[in-house]
Amino acid sequence: MSAIGRLNETDLHEQIKHLYAGPDGATEVTVDGWVVDAVVGGELVEIQTRGFRKLRRKIEALCPTHRLRIVHPVAVETTIIRIDGGGAVISSRRSPRRGRVEEVFREIGWIADLLPHPAITVEAVLVRVVETRIDDGRGSWRRRGVSVVSRALGAVDETRSFTTAADYLSILPSPLPRRFTNQDLEALTGLGYTTVQPITNALRKMGLLRVVGKEGRRQLLAVARRKPARRGTSSRAGA
Repeated sequence: MSAIGRLNETDLHEQIKHLYAGPDGATEVTVDGWVVDAVVGGELVEIQTRGFRKLRRKIEALCPTHRLRIVHPVAVETTIIRIDGGGAVISSRRSPRRGRVEEVFREIGWIADLLPHPAITVEAVLVRVVETRIDDGRGSWRRRGVSVVSRALGAVDETRSFTTAADYLSILPSPLPRRFTNQDLEALTGLGYTTVQPITNALRKMGLLRVVGKEGRRQLLAVARRKPARRGTSSRAGA
């Protein structure tokens, strides 16, 4: 079999799933009519490389009675390998793009109104990825027809978990002004607007930030004094 035949676009998802399951966890388990990636020590684990919106119904169904960990890999380093039709390596280089833990909030925004919840943990896994490509003319126009054959796990650098209100607010810089704008956060963190805005948007949906006024056309934000109670959710979780 050629090298291409052995590669799979879901390599990264599969490798992280088995990494979390470990030797004692079960994978692809049906729980209350839903298939979850892994069950470890009574906790349900879902590996989601993108598209948290797709998880919403599953989360709403499972979190009243189960603990749920949603794992999102963020590529802090990507090595790009190009191969020919026979699987031989043509070139290898490192992508200049470096992912950051803050990027997980782009996905969290899709389910932010369900958070924070004592039964739900979102975990960002900072990983090094090996991406294999082939110039077969079938790929994205952005890559000029080059196809991504595989995205595989190279290494895990670190993880960061978010469960409580304090966990989510810890993504903000410290010390933090009493009132601030997205532009203030850009200056304090060195991050761009496309990274900062999803953070404040998600925290507002959680009720952890509130709009307290305007500075010109910019909204002034402040940390909410307390988390408002949610309707129709339960904090009960099975062990």
